[in-house]
Amino acid sequence: MLQKTRGIVLNYIKYRETSIIARVYTENFGIQSYIINSVRSQRSKKGLALLQPLTVLDMVVYFKNQKSDGLQRISEYKPAHSFTSIPFDIKKSAVALFVTELLTKVLKEEVDRGQVFEFLFQFILTLDQRKDGFESLHLYLMVQLTHYIGFGIHNKKELENDGLVSEISTSYEAIYTGVLKLNESKISDDFDIQNMLRRDILNYMIEYYKLHVDGFKELKSLDVLTQIFR
Repeated sequence: MLQKTRGIVLNYIKYRETSIIARVYTENFGIQSYIINSVRSQRSKKGLALLQPLTVLDMVVYFKNQKSDGLQRISEYKPAHSFTSIPFDIKKSAVALFVTELLTKVLKEEVDRGQVFEFLFQFILTLDQRKDGFESLHLYLMVQLTHYIGFGIHNKKELENDGLVSEISTSYEAIYTGVLKLNESKISDDFDIQNMLRRDILNYMIEYYKLHVDGFKELKSLDVLTQIFR
């Protein structure tokens, strides 16, 4: 059955000679894997440009609740938002890569898909449109996302866990204050967080996710993000 939905591209892998399997977080169906035929062919009119991390698509898909191989197919897709900066800015691209890897590890079927999708959509628009002050947006996402996936942060007591991060450059008090400020902020706010504290909050939140998400492993994109934001 053909269905319309928006989707956020998380990643893709090559499939056969000219096709791919794209992993997409959809507004209506959660995370889905789609075969997209011939997109790597020289004759393809769309190519891979529309399938980069965090690209938002308007999609018409063939949806089946049960499929033996877990793969779905796309009838049509086009950009729901055309990027102006993310693919062309190395820092924003690093944030996009990190965020997509995080999302693949934490998004589950039981979350409220509509609310999560809209939250992520607004995050993507903000990351793309901001000319400066975007360096800590991924921290804002990590803190706010906890409320959507079942272990929201509410107060300092929930954060106090000695030894959660073995090496810090600032202090636990600074980390707690920074996290709680992000927790109370809006995405339109300015996040003036210095490099060392930004790194400490990032490492703290990764450990926080490890405590609350079963099977949460190291993020391969973390090294790239850390190097670029030095």
